[in-house]
Amino acid sequence: MAHSDIPNNAHPRRRAGCLGIARDETGRVLLVRTLYGKGLILPGGGANEDEPFDEAVRREFAEETGLHVRLWALVAVDQVPANPVTGSCEGVNFVFDAGEFTEQQKAGMRVPSGAVSEIAGFEWLHPDELATHPEVSDGTARRIAQALDAMKHGMWLPLLHEGRPAPAAA
Repeated sequence: MAHSDIPNNAHPRRRAGCLGIARDETGRVLLVRTLYGKGLILPGGGANEDEPFDEAVRREFAEETGLHVRLWALVAVDQVPANPVTGSCEGVNFVFDAGEFTEQQKAGMRVPSGAVSEIAGFEWLHPDELATHPEVSDGTARRIAQALDAMKHGMWLPLLHEGRPAPAAA
């Protein structure tokens, strides 16, 4: 069946989550502590309609941490099922390499005033702590482990917009 043969209303509703994985010089991973029941998660959120995914993760990172990040590459794609308990539709999480944070960047992190109703703060966890930390879901721990493994083995995907390299952003 060709794409043009599929009626518009036949397309499933999905959300695109855009997440960034940042590390510090010791290899710890940055997580944000949510106030809406998800515990510790990677910084990021949903892309708006027509918003490129790399721009969405940069926007979300700034909204949640006050920092503007440069993304290096896409390192993982994670399909997540719908959650009938929360009403969340199925989605796809795109995990981007947000680089290694310096001490200066870490010192500049803050929860911006627009996010104080959603974000309680930050935590840096060593990858070995993720699977057993009570505030990190199994899915988040596995997602981070797979992304770090891909990064370790140089398995990045290029960032493209309609087949062209995405513009680099500082």
